[in-house]
Amino acid sequence: MPSINNSFYDSLGERWFEGDEHAVALLRAEAEIKVRYTQEALVRAGVAVGSRVLDVACGAGLVAMPLAEAGYRVTGIDLAPGAVEAAAARAPAGADFRVGDAYATGEAEASFDAVLLMDMLEHVERPADVVREAARVVRPGGAVVFHTFNRTPLAAALAIYGMRVVARDTPPHVHIYRLFVKPAELRRMAFDAGMRVVEMRGVRIVVDGALVSSVLRRRIHPRLSFTYTRSRAVGYAGLAIRERDMLKT
Repeated sequence: MPSINNSFYDSLGERWFEGDEHAVALLRAEAEIKVRYTQEALVRAGVAVGSRVLDVACGAGLVAMPLAEAGYRVTGIDLAPGAVEAAAARAPAGADFRVGDAYATGEAEASFDAVLLMDMLEHVERPADVVREAARVVRPGGAVVFHTFNRTPLAAALAIYGMRVVARDTPPHVHIYRLFVKPAELRRMAFDAGMRVVEMRGVRIVVDGALVSSVLRRRIHPRLSFTYTRSRAVGYAGLAIRERDMLKT
C-alpha cells in the first residue's frame, strides 16, 4: 500500500511561483478559485477583514498571501521547511509563516476566527484528527473553510492520472485514491468535532483552449482555470461553522 508523497514540497523553491512543467503549477492555477471561494465563505460566515486566519498546510502561501493582501491577519503553517521559507521570503504585511503540524498546531484553543484546510485533507492519513484540531483552534461561531477531492473513480481519473497528462514533472504518489474524502465523511468528521457544515460546492477544471494546450504540450497553460459546478464528483469546497457548545470529548 503506497504512502502519500509530501516530501517533494520541501524542495520546490521558486517553482512554487514560476515554471509550467511541475505539477505544483496546477496548485497555482487552482489558487484563484480557492482564494475567491475563501473570501466569499468568510463573508457569509461573518468573518470580517482584519480577523485572524490560520492556513493549515499552507505550502508557499498561494492562498494565505492574497488573503493577507486583502486585509486578513494570516498565519500559515506547513510541515515542509522549504515551503515555509519560500512563503516567508514573499510574505506581505499581515502574513507570517512557520513550520507546524496539522495534527497539533501548537495554537491556543479558540484563538482564530477562521481556519483553512485547502487541498490538504487528501494528504493526511488521519483527516478526522486534522478537522478536530481545526475545530479546537477556531473560536465558537468561527469558520473552517476546506477544499479536497471526493473518493470517486472520476476524481481518481482526473486528480491522479490526469495530473500526469498535463504536467510532465509529476512526482509519484502526489495523490492516493484511498485518502480522498467523501462529502458525507467530511460532514461526519465536522459534526464529531463540534462543527456544522453549512455548504459544499463542487469545483472542476474549465474545459477550454488552455486545457487542450496543457494536455498537448504537457505544460500548465497560464490561463488554465477552475470553476464552480453543481457536481461534487471530483473536487469540492465547503464551509463549516464551529458550534457554540463545547467540543465532544
